[in-house]
Amino acid sequence: MIVTLPTLGAIRDHFPNAFIEVMGYPAHLELIKERYYADVVSRFDQLDIAHLFVKDAEIPRSFRERLCQMELIISFISDRDRIFSHNLNASNARCIHYDPFPQDDKGIHIVDHFLNSLSSLGINYTNNIPKIFLNDEDNRFGEDFIKDNIVGSKKILVAIHPGSGSRQKCWPVTRFVALINWLSRELQAHILVVSGPADQGITERLKAGGNKDIVLADQLPLPKLAAVLKRCNLFIGNDSGVTHLAAALGVHTIAIFGPTDPRIWGLGAIW
Repeated sequence: MIVTLPTLGAIRDHFPNAFIEVMGYPAHLELIKERYYADVVSRFDQLDIAHLFVKDAEIPRSFRERLCQMELIISFISDRDRIFSHNLNASNARCIHYDPFPQDDKGIHIVDHFLNSLSSLGINYTNNIPKIFLNDEDNRFGEDFIKDNIVGSKKILVAIHPGSGSRQKCWPVTRFVALINWLSRELQAHILVVSGPADQGITERLKAGGNKDIVLADQLPLPKLAAVLKRCNLFIGNDSGVTHLAAALGVHTIAIFGPTDPRIWGLGAIW
């Protein structure tokens, strides 16, 4: 989601008076709902949308009529068998389809890949830096979380996310344990560990590493997590959405890359 924010921003800037609906996964959509980029968001896992992934599916009339009410649909769905795009086109809505994944051999950063796809619409962009919009409620949560959980006179607050969407992209837990102990011992740092639904096993191993002063930010909604991360002095994590989130917030960020290409998926000099 973070790497698409400049694209959503370019669309909003080009169509300032448009009513923009974004479909996606619920947890990700919280970052953009009524936060400049989207007027309304819709769950991508709803039943009507599921029909679009079924070959020769009969699209429910009410959903087909809803699609036709949209003046333009821009799809960044991975659709190698073309079933989704075929069904969407059959609804008679005006649709434009783009491959969400850049070609590895070109070395184009993912942010620029998404932005370049808008050229066919005559949309030119001047800003490729992701921006997060937090509201007052988010910021109050962030302030209260730090006030309630970070106690003492230690100088810096370091956030660490030891997980990722793929286990292959994860730095060994033992190294995170050693890093946390070093930060705590040498820098007298507070340590905030970010944990999501897929990170429970990793987090438990991290907590068992011996450092009793770890503060856990466990499964926070993304806007709330963003408000907490914004108040950290440093973030360290694997190639993950949370790492991109921290960088987009302007937090000093160290990203650890393994099998993925940082030319494409890295935080980049633009950040």
